Amino acid sequence: MTSADWIFHGGAIHTMAGTTAEAVAVRDGVIVATGDVRALQGPGTEVVNLDGGALLPGFQDAHVHPVPAGLQLTGCDLAEVHSLGEYRALIAAHRTDGEWVLGSGWYGDVFPGGFPDRHELDRLVPDRPAAFMSHDAHGVWANSAALARAGIDRHTPDPHAGVIHRDADGEPTGMLGDAAGDLVMRLVPEPGRAAREQALRTAQAHLHGAGVTGWQDAAIGAVLGGPDPYDIYRSAEDAGWLTAKVTGALWWDRDAGLEQIERHLARRAETAGGRFRTTAIKIMQDGVCENLTAAVLSPYTNVPHTHGLSFLEPSALAEIVKRLGAERFDLHLHAVGDRAVRECLDALEGSDRAWDHRHQLAHLDLIHPVDVPRLAAMRVIANIQPLWARHDPVLVETKLPYLTRKQRENHFAFGSLAAAGAALAMGSDWPVSSPDPLWGIHTAVNRTAPAADPHAQDVRAQTEPLLASERLVVEAALAAYTIGAARACRRDDTTGSIEVGKAADLVVLDADPMAVPASALSAIRVRSTFADGIPVHTLT
Repeated sequence: MTSADWIFHGGAIHTMAGTTAEAVAVRDGVIVATGDVRALQGPGTEVVNLDGGALLPGFQDAHVHPVPAGLQLTGCDLAEVHSLGEYRALIAAHRTDGEWVLGSGWYGDVFPGGFPDRHELDRLVPDRPAAFMSHDAHGVWANSAALARAGIDRHTPDPHAGVIHRDADGEPTGMLGDAAGDLVMRLVPEPGRAAREQALRTAQAHLHGAGVTGWQDAAIGAVLGGPDPYDIYRSAEDAGWLTAKVTGALWWDRDAGLEQIERHLARRAETAGGRFRTTAIKIMQDGVCENLTAAVLSPYTNVPHTHGLSFLEPSALAEIVKRLGAERFDLHLHAVGDRAVRECLDALEGSDRAWDHRHQLAHLDLIHPVDVPRLAAMRVIANIQPLWARHDPVLVETKLPYLTRKQRENHFAFGSLAAAGAALAMGSDWPVSSPDPLWGIHTAVNRTAPAADPHAQDVRAQTEPLLASERLVVEAALAAYTIGAARACRRDDTTGSIEVGKAADLVVLDADPMAVPASALSAIRVRSTFADGIPVHTLT
């Protein structure tokens, strides 16, 4: 009998397949045995003693943007701090020879009134156009030079699916919501190929360090003025350095017509069967609550007659969904507000669902109770971002003030969705928020923030659960970040659980998440990560 390349033992092994195992054996990148594997140990076998830790299938991120995240890590990154003073220091210290000064990662709650102002950025960058993307990619903070370069003034109308914020005199403030940000970002020179390749390398290493072995890139296309990552993924796979398994969600351009389906079909055919596959389509149906662009059923409180924006008319969305479903594309629908959720479900209800689709609604910040059971009935996956479900300053200061009491009661309804039988998949939306799955699992289970999260260091975020009744149990949260996410990525046939014949995509943790107190989940560290049986990260 041929010996194994790797044997794992000496700790908890959570297969996420409804079974337990005392040990796991791997050969040629595939799981070949579980249970008593001693007969497979040979002279060349690497034996990993879990030393009381745990082995799980590699985490998968069902909604992430690695290339923008990698660019952010290598640029003027504001995401690791959380104060206006720190933003000022980072921007002032940033050095670039380019025509533009660019950055990303700001949070609105650090600014008076919840939104940045061009005058602040003018003081920091007086001589060149400057534009900084918000952490959630739904806002652009521009200085006066950038507004002038884009031709934005008091007479510029709001674009479709976007908002130009204005002061009491009608002048643009420098805060551009959703599609309004495109007016500036489309003028920014695209990063060169070398920079984009380095961004993906950096992001992949970062994700492997968090135990992530696969993901769904939720925007394959030219989005918000950013570069299309399609060719970078293709070349990474061809060159052999793409070690993750990636499902790409092709971007639906709402300004183009149904003729773009042919381009998407061609891309899907080009990537069939590889590490990088493009089997899904991403459609944005609304924005976010913080800038009043999420589509809601009841008007935002204190903002009369404001119901947010449906980026596609429901009838148009229904026709797009029908056509894409007929081509057997999995649909990845951005729906933050409860009206957007309903519009997406209505559209899916009118499409052909008599096949093994992996349709999913992403984010679901708000969902009306009558729509909760519809996801399970229609086999629609709830693609949730668990790290957002806590009383952090962003939520408390820039979102909750706009929500009615009823809307607040239907906020990140993870427990209700699980109880209704809806399939759950978890993702980070990185660089919107941290890609650490254990931080996300911690928040899903506790509904409070991880102790080390720089964006939630206040007492309320750390101790007061956000709708404690919507907690998930640890097992459900782990499943959503492994087999649930694998299913959303259409990779559950070969990944997502520890079973014989599946790829040896594995993560070794220094503690057992099923055994530690719930409050300690975010303190668990990733010791090592394996992709197809090859170590891609080791804790140093």
